[in-house]
Amino acid sequence: MDWRSRFQLPEGWSTLFLLTGMLLCVTWAISSARWIGGLSIIQWVTVGAIVSGLLLAKSIFPGAIAHTFSAVYGLAWITFLVGTLFSPHLSWREKMLEQILRVSLWGQQIISGRQSNDPLIFILFMSGLLWVISYVAVWCTFRTQRTWWATLPAGLTLLVNLYYSPPELSGYLVGYLFCALLLIVRTYLYTQERGWRERRVHYDPSIHFDFLRYGLLISVLLLVTAWWIPSAPASEQLALIISRFDESWNRVQTGWTRLFSSLEYQGRGTTASFGTRMTLGGPVNLRDEPIFEGQTPGRYWLAVVFDEYTGQGWINNDQDVAYLKPYDTFPPIATFELRREVTQTVRMLVSGSNVLFGAPQPIRVSIPAKMYLTLAPPPVQMAEGPSRVAYPSMLYSRLPLKQGDTYHVVSSLSVADEQSLRRAGEEYPAWIRERYLQLPPDLPDRVRALAEETVAGRDNAYDKASAIEAYLRTIPYNELIEAPPEGQDGVDYFLFGVREGYCDYYASAMAIMARAVGIPARVANGYTRGEYDSDRRAYLVRERNAHAWVEVYFPRYGWVEFEPTPSEPVIVRPQPKTVNSETPVPDDLNRLGRIEEDGRLLGGVEGELPLPPYAPPRRSGRWMENMRRWGGIVGIIGVALVGLLAWLRRWRGGLTLNAVERAYERMVAYASWLGCPWQPHQTPYEYAAALGQALPAGREQIRLITELYVLERFAGRPGDSEMARRAWSEIRPLFLRRILRRMLPTHR
Repeated sequence: MDWRSRFQLPEGWSTLFLLTGMLLCVTWAISSARWIGGLSIIQWVTVGAIVSGLLLAKSIFPGAIAHTFSAVYGLAWITFLVGTLFSPHLSWREKMLEQILRVSLWGQQIISGRQSNDPLIFILFMSGLLWVISYVAVWCTFRTQRTWWATLPAGLTLLVNLYYSPPELSGYLVGYLFCALLLIVRTYLYTQERGWRERRVHYDPSIHFDFLRYGLLISVLLLVTAWWIPSAPASEQLALIISRFDESWNRVQTGWTRLFSSLEYQGRGTTASFGTRMTLGGPVNLRDEPIFEGQTPGRYWLAVVFDEYTGQGWINNDQDVAYLKPYDTFPPIATFELRREVTQTVRMLVSGSNVLFGAPQPIRVSIPAKMYLTLAPPPVQMAEGPSRVAYPSMLYSRLPLKQGDTYHVVSSLSVADEQSLRRAGEEYPAWIRERYLQLPPDLPDRVRALAEETVAGRDNAYDKASAIEAYLRTIPYNELIEAPPEGQDGVDYFLFGVREGYCDYYASAMAIMARAVGIPARVANGYTRGEYDSDRRAYLVRERNAHAWVEVYFPRYGWVEFEPTPSEPVIVRPQPKTVNSETPVPDDLNRLGRIEEDGRLLGGVEGELPLPPYAPPRRSGRWMENMRRWGGIVGIIGVALVGLLAWLRRWRGGLTLNAVERAYERMVAYASWLGCPWQPHQTPYEYAAALGQALPAGREQIRLITELYVLERFAGRPGDSEMARRAWSEIRPLFLRRILRRMLPTHR
């Protein structure tokens, strides 16, 4: 038997190469997203799944038995790879027991409704997911020839990963699409070729190269077309339609955050970091990467507010959604005293975000937006006013924002002074009491006792909140604390355990202590104002400016900010010029469109600043950077792949052919280089006669190979493989000499 036939795949080795490249693009994209440390092992998980899937797909085992073997192989291989992440001083038995124990603890946490922050669980999950995806892809390609089942699961996984990953990882999507499209073309050709052979239809072996060549051109055309589609006018309407169906996806995100709360969201940082949950976790390491630059008179850029405390973190429970048009004022927003409308301008410095930032209590925005809100009775019921008004908690763009896109947000900024807040009273609406005085039933009593002790002697909500704020600012600030021990309340851990922390802990502690003494409070997440740039006349907001603070509810005045974190400056309340609520605007906020030299103020608050007409976000030039970055790599891979396929074609003389067919097809291919190609109207014998005239020295071998081929293909009689190989070995030198002579200048 020819040694080459031992290593043949009927589907072609190019199919395996394309499938491997496609799956590795998915794997490398997940690993490069830096979700968590230790994900480098998943590439070996994928390679193991490909090898296992290929062997089982080509085995004699039926599907159920093969899948069982795959599950056993995958479990053993993943356990081994994950074990390499543990200390080398542990025995393999101890490494296995450690994995089993941590999975068991994770299951108990999830069943009990708590969050998990064990990074090992995510590594195990992703390893198992990629094993299943890779094995199914190989099985469907080489056993059932269902290419779509091989490509779609991997593609969906890649898209979800890229949605939350840095934009520079989009090159992996290009590589995936390139390999997937060529794989579809190659698999389709294999199924057609198999049908031709069953029907004994003659075909040119160069069809493989032609199919892949045209498949390559079509793939490149589709990629370029798909790249430009989002810039078409219809894409905006499509994005607006799709945005109405993502509530279910948001619920999936919430569940995912609870399962894997230790992940580091690197890409759509503003979206992933400011979701519907906030966990009191371990050390933080924020980068200096710029997120956006903005113009604002406020001290915070609000992203989300939370209402429910779980003991391990916070949850936003708002389910009502309003879809806003540019500058839309629907639904009516709750109005309070001592507030002024302010306008902020934000220019994005990164792509992929859809969270809209502005001063607390946003009212209008200059782009299509989606607002999560609470619908409740207005603070003061008017005779002809609405029965319910909106209290916004999150604001999202309905169109993906790109680097360089600009939008404007109008907010209702509080300018309440200390005297007014002291006189606000404690007549809270029933829905405010029910929602923002919530405490977990297992909150330690010593937290309540500390809160009551801290506010002792104060007779109003403002002084009580200020006392709690001042007390917390005496606790040392530290971003490198460990996460709370299993089962311990996060606020209790901060106040009585570690006695140090960062903004999430300070804000949580103040909100819970305020609630414990009957003051409605909530935690807000977003960014501090940032670093003022006098040249740009704007604030530069970086990732390290991410922050959490507290908002306390006061009757008549709404939500007012407090700053319990000692690393941030204390909030200085304005002093009113009069006690008349109609003109309480402080001097330092009553300058329309003016910027102080030290950068303390940007924009004005007297009325509403003029806003430009709405223009859809423009596509930035970021795609050109990606094309320059990845275009060369993709081009080199494409050229190498085409060269490899051409070499395989010449080496094998055709895919899925036996010895007789291979000898005949090679003879036809070599003859075409002599200027004697096969013509569609010629029978094999007619072509052999024409070829014999072009190469008289090999007429006998040509006749023998043709006769064996006709018997094999049309008479259904197996030809003599050894005779065909011997005839081809005798005639091939004749072809090569004639081809060489045609290439020499002397011949021409």
